[in-house]
Amino acid sequence: MDEQTKVTLIELLKLDLGFKHIARDAYLTALISSSEKELTRKGLGLSMTEIDDQMLVVDYAAWLYRNRQEYQPLPRNIQIRIHNRAIQKAGTSNV
Repeated sequence: MDEQTKVTLIELLKLDLGFKHIARDAYLTALISSSEKELTRKGLGLSMTEIDDQMLVVDYAAWLYRNRQEYQPLPRNIQIRIHNRAIQKAGTSNV
């Protein structure tokens, strides 16, 4: 992921979480990277130039941030998006 994309994702995550300061930027940067890697490990072929993949990473990172103190299951809308992305990838495999 290039630096401009990373900056954009951090700004989107900060908007989602309601942050206006830079005090947690290092943590949020690590959370974005971790979210991208975790989604890739789930078998998703993410393209960080696509806005829907960027938003999936941001939403997943926001869930991880909110979920760090007490466990809440992954929201259904994120589960469905991950599932749909996996199906989309499977549908475009080598034929």
